[in-house]
Amino acid sequence: MRFSLQDVKKSVQRRGNDLSVSLHFLRLGELHAEIERLIAYYERSLGQAQYQFSLDEARTCVGDYRLAHCLIATLSNWYNWRQREWSTVLHELVAPPALGDIASSVQLRLALYTYVNEHHQGFLDTQTREAALQALAESYQLSVTDLEALLALDSEEEARLVRDAPQPPTAQEVATLYNQWTFESALFNASSVHFVIDCNAFSNMQQENDHLSAPTITTGAGMVIKRLCYLARKLGVYYDLAYDAHDSLLSTRDVPARLHLTLYGPQEVTGAPQQYGLRLARLCRLLMGYGIAKSEQGRAKKAQRNTLSTAIVEAQASVHFLQRAYNFSMDAQLLQLLPAISETGQDNGRNNSDASTLFDSSIEQSFSEAFSALAGSQGVDGWRLEREPEPLLLDHGIFIPDFALTRARRRIYIEILGFWTPAYRERKIQKLQQLQTRGDLLLAIPSEAKNAFASIAAHFPIVYYDGQLSVTEVLQLLRTRYDDFAERLELIDVPGVRERVERDGLLPERLCYEMLHTYRRSELQRAAEFVIDAHVLFMPGIGLYSLDWLERLKKSFMEWMLVVRTAALGEVLREARERWPILAGCEDATIEALLGLWPEIRVRRDSIFEAVVEVVDGLQMAQEAVEAEMVASVKDMKKTVREKRVAMKKRGAVEQEATQGDLWG
Repeated sequence: MRFSLQDVKKSVQRRGNDLSVSLHFLRLGELHAEIERLIAYYERSLGQAQYQFSLDEARTCVGDYRLAHCLIATLSNWYNWRQREWSTVLHELVAPPALGDIASSVQLRLALYTYVNEHHQGFLDTQTREAALQALAESYQLSVTDLEALLALDSEEEARLVRDAPQPPTAQEVATLYNQWTFESALFNASSVHFVIDCNAFSNMQQENDHLSAPTITTGAGMVIKRLCYLARKLGVYYDLAYDAHDSLLSTRDVPARLHLTLYGPQEVTGAPQQYGLRLARLCRLLMGYGIAKSEQGRAKKAQRNTLSTAIVEAQASVHFLQRAYNFSMDAQLLQLLPAISETGQDNGRNNSDASTLFDSSIEQSFSEAFSALAGSQGVDGWRLEREPEPLLLDHGIFIPDFALTRARRRIYIEILGFWTPAYRERKIQKLQQLQTRGDLLLAIPSEAKNAFASIAAHFPIVYYDGQLSVTEVLQLLRTRYDDFAERLELIDVPGVRERVERDGLLPERLCYEMLHTYRRSELQRAAEFVIDAHVLFMPGIGLYSLDWLERLKKSFMEWMLVVRTAALGEVLREARERWPILAGCEDATIEALLGLWPEIRVRRDSIFEAVVEVVDGLQMAQEAVEAEMVASVKDMKKTVREKRVAMKKRGAVEQEATQGDLWG
């Protein structure tokens, strides 16, 4: 049971028009005697009913009403009120009652209501209540006291105090958890948290902690940016990165001295404080402890925490309560009061799964999954999808797209825009306006936000989506906007491809895509026209092949088939790969397509489970040709008859319309 920001003891200061709030954190050793008295009161109350527990007496152990309220809520992490089991209470009675099928307080109350309706017309006054309860208790072989206890067994007042932990907490553990929940209660109501980070200090700290690194190896601002983005994405927190106005990331020599990291809170993103606020609070604790070596157990905790000031120059949150905004400052002294947090521990708010599998939204996740599924069937035109690629540089900040698509030397970035809040849209538009001249950024905009982003629509290729982003629509836009097929045709080494086909005999279709610089089947057929000649041909499903090689393969294959006459398709495929090494890497469909080129070979499928390959003799081939010709002629006759019938119906309808009289006189 957490407490809210309004419950926390705090003080408010005003400096000009700015309001700042300071929360009361428990320093080392503060209120330990009072907390120990509170814990002792809880231990004495174990097993007692909730109606016997006195909140006023518990508060007197602390003295301060607000602090006592928050500390009592903090103890709910170890102590809890739990209902007693029905069967356990019955076993504790002196004599076992005869309750029959009654197995809960609800059923017992229902039996009482039924009894009162049958014998007292549904109402008991003060004079008859005791006698009615006595009569009902005797029917179940219970005393009136036990009956009343069983009737109210599932009420909150009858819940018993239990300790969930094997040992009672110490005063320091309670104080530390109180500090953590106080810190998180502030960020539950935050619209943003702003960090000013010294890049040089980060680099220096990491070099000091890495004893294996050579002194000549340095780390730059890119490492810091990548690490910050990784932590934010891992915990699912929306963020923004910028740098000071006098710094310039566009220069090859200058490095920004300070980065400005802004984490957006629940009030800015979703308005739902609990779940998102927890992730935001834990990310802030991770950042405030960034660069501290967790494995160096020999160093004192305080000595580790003091290195924070060299990296985090400033940390401040904008907190909202009572319809006002307050500045909440965070420093190294505050970090000392919070429990340690690990990047891989359970305190991250998420499991230990790889951060690369975590997405900012379900739209991004479904798009990535759909793209991967389509890529498995070679349906993405050769594009390779990358999540959260390198930042795009702005005048005084950076922009990290959601995805990047790479094919050969072309790289296209994709940004999936949401419809969060007006402030979110305004920030996005401001950044996108600085990128409108790049030409390599594709936007995906929800249909309901079309008007909101109308000011930038003319400068970017855009895919509008409803609910989920379609991969096929994105690919279609890429084909129309970034079509380079003509350029890729010029890259084909026609003599080299022909030489390889004549040397190997066969270039399977899947290798043709690479050799001919194509990504779709329609492109492959057009590109193959530049290669084919009198000796090299192309067949969809097979690829490029040499006529001489095909004749030699047919002759060798027929010699084997004339011996076996018939064989299962699976056996033929295995034998083909063993006898002719060029077919070893071919798919089953490619080999079967080769068999389809020869009229002497037929693949017969009498069963859905197994196909049979057999040799067709000359007489059978002639009969099949005659049957095919008869079937074709019958189809032509039926088609002619249908056309005549349609024409007759149309002429009849016209004549009837021409001779019809005036029905209205």
